[in-house]
Amino acid sequence: MIEQSEYIKREIIMIDKQPCALAKGFSIREKIWAQVSFLGMGIIGTIGIIQVDWKWVIPYSVIYWYGIVGVVMRHLNCPRCPHLHEFGDCLQAPVAFTRLVLKNKKRKFKPYAPIEKFLFYFIFISIPVFPIYFLIPNTVLSVAFLTCVVMWYGGQFFHFCKACRIKACPFNRVKIMRNGAAPDTQGLQQNC
Repeated sequence: MIEQSEYIKREIIMIDKQPCALAKGFSIREKIWAQVSFLGMGIIGTIGIIQVDWKWVIPYSVIYWYGIVGVVMRHLNCPRCPHLHEFGDCLQAPVAFTRLVLKNKKRKFKPYAPIEKFLFYFIFISIPVFPIYFLIPNTVLSVAFLTCVVMWYGGQFFHFCKACRIKACPFNRVKIMRNGAAPDTQGLQQNC
């Protein structure tokens, strides 16, 4: 009988090796969309908080600037990502930067532990919610921030997460689409 961790590892490897349109790499347009909108959220959120009460930028910086690089990239998604490990591509950051963040870090094949899921959701819910109070007085920054939020989360949920190859990621929608929760209208079986 195959041990559960070995089964999961084989299952993920099988997903890695399937032909996939995204395996060829993300387009420049996709990378610009994802990176500019995500960095825009962080920069605009930070500026808005500093303008109202600079002390609150410390927890936001920990959540955004450390949470993404130090937690999500180093420990959660990037160590599990076949786009990076199998195909040498990265959507959210330049490949060289991502590889530097993952230096001396082994690839992971296990599903998320409960604490990892909690951190994942905490970070990705806090990033767009935390700065809103501080952005209210500045209409221009509020609109720019909300535009970046809609661009990034919309891009993730309606485009990238539908063909995600990080099977353990809580945002992965391929497993939902394939399990019948929604019809496979996008031809996902062919994409990944």
